[in-house]
Amino acid sequence: MARPISFQEPQLPVFLDEVILRHLQIGSGSADVALRRSGRHVVVDVIDRKGDVRILTTV
Repeated sequence: MARPISFQEPQLPVFLDEVILRHLQIGSGSADVALRRSGRHVVVDVIDRKGDVRILTTV
């Protein structure tokens, strides 16, 4: 069963438009993600994923 990495209502400070998080590890899996400003929202883009990992987001 895939292990989740969850982002609930992601936000960035006003002075940042993008943050890249690398090697987020859960169990034996890992993921690289980018949080990017898109208008009034922040989207989570999966750059890379290794192993049994799921990326979840809520708005």
